[in-house]
Amino acid sequence: MGYEVTVDWQPAITEYGDRDRKLAEIVRGDTIIVFSPNLEEALKLVRHGFLEWILNQHTQPYLRLINKLTTLHEDQQYERKEKIIDALAQFI
Repeated sequence: MGYEVTVDWQPAITEYGDRDRKLAEIVRGDTIIVFSPNLEEALKLVRHGFLEWILNQHTQPYLRLINKLTTLHEDQQYERKEKIIDALAQFI
């Protein structure tokens, strides 16, 4: 477990994110991106990112399921709306 994870250390980027929320590391897919120029802090962030990656492995299937269900529901709602519009358009 974890051999597929890569670390991208970008010490030249000292702040990542928007003005309200600065990030020191992010996990995107199988990549941990660390922004701290301090090596000791960067190693701690890699550990943190790796634990986040492990937890993501358990949550990703559920997120995909929720997204599929949401898409299905939106499609059904759209079809129902269109049927109602077509029915109402006949009365106008």
